[in-house]
Amino acid sequence: MKSAREILFCKKARRFFLPNWLSRFAASLCFFSATLTFTAEQEADRLISSIDYIREVNRYQNEITDLEKQYGPYDRALLEPLGGLANVYIENGILDRANSILDRQLQLLHISEGPDTFSQITILQSLIKNNLSVNDLEAVTDNYENLQFIYSQNPDATVEENLLAIDDLRNWHHLSFNLDIKRNRINHFITSRRLLRQMLTIARDEYGENDPLMIPFLYREAIEKYHLSALLLSPDELGYDAGDRIFEPEQTQPETYLRQAYEVVKEIRDIVQQSGDKEADGMAAVYEADFQMLMGLGLAQHSYREAMGLFEEAGIDKQQITDFFSRPVILPVTEFYSTMSDAIVAQDAAGYRYVRGMDGDDPEVYLGNYTGWNESLLNAALPPAPELLSNFEIELTRAEMRFRISSRGETRSPDAESSIPDTVQAKVDSRDALETMVFRPRFRGNRWRMLRDITMTYWYPSEK
Repeated sequence: MKSAREILFCKKARRFFLPNWLSRFAASLCFFSATLTFTAEQEADRLISSIDYIREVNRYQNEITDLEKQYGPYDRALLEPLGGLANVYIENGILDRANSILDRQLQLLHISEGPDTFSQITILQSLIKNNLSVNDLEAVTDNYENLQFIYSQNPDATVEENLLAIDDLRNWHHLSFNLDIKRNRINHFITSRRLLRQMLTIARDEYGENDPLMIPFLYREAIEKYHLSALLLSPDELGYDAGDRIFEPEQTQPETYLRQAYEVVKEIRDIVQQSGDKEADGMAAVYEADFQMLMGLGLAQHSYREAMGLFEEAGIDKQQITDFFSRPVILPVTEFYSTMSDAIVAQDAAGYRYVRGMDGDDPEVYLGNYTGWNESLLNAALPPAPELLSNFEIELTRAEMRFRISSRGETRSPDAESSIPDTVQAKVDSRDALETMVFRPRFRGNRWRMLRDITMTYWYPSEK
């Protein structure tokens, strides 16, 4: 049975092929140009597109019907025309029919190749995009879980592929934090914690406790601990939900999670030191100092100085070291970088601009773009989306900020000079976010110094 959209296409196609069709087509274009915003050329293209759509759908449906008669409804030969028909529906935005066809393809693959076949991957990826387009978040979660099942069960899958699939599912739950209704936010975070524990177990079994390959996973754990602290300190209903679902069963204070994160970073440094790489050890010392800053510990200045000494031992130019410690960053940094150049490249990729000051003047610093995770987590960076959805955009509020950073890494006099939308609430939210942030401070001469006239573009998801 044809959909209403297909019936409309058929009517237009029949009109197109009536006797003396050219004069009638010209008349129809004149009528539409007088009553609609379409130009004659646009209307012609629209009708031709409709005819092409019907022709393609009919071709694939006839091919599928013939194959079913010849081989039955579960033969592998049906996979190719079903895929072609699904693509036609997707190209024309008829996603419910496309998903129905894709589900049938999955069923055929399960029958012919088993539930863990790699052949399903492209189909599941199409379903993820389609279901996200129609805001079926539960279906997207199921699709990502099915992908992770394939990589966990297929004997040809590598450990790295399995870990990446788990991480994609975890990052989908991070993204859902902003897409789903408010009462489900904590559920997504709790699920992401479970997935990270699963990743850590798999990585330790594969690589061992002290392998450098463990570092990215351990740093994810440190960032998660910071997120736990931020969740529990959230002043609105998110903090209440976190208290009910996380604090009550675990009885752990926010500052304790932060200290746990610091211990994980120290564990990372122990691994790095085994390599004998002085620059990597210096970067690990920087990260240690960063978390000491977040906890308000006086040890931070000593750790930063130690890092500078290690960079000098590694043969890095003194001016490069000075410039590095004149580039303030929001703490914690979301990725672990083992070289100074990698850290700077990552900053520059976010739009960071640094111009060295003349004759001892302050440098000109624009911190680039920083996106808060949620309206309730304004001082935590938005985690990355799954790779498949890296181009997916959510609605964001934007504010151009100007402020100072004290010698202790604290924000001073934050001002939202402009915002989009131009509302009081957007400017207040952005100022509130900066006031709670901690920065890696600037080192000049023999001590830490205030840095003035810092600018930054701050973004955060608009409230649903």
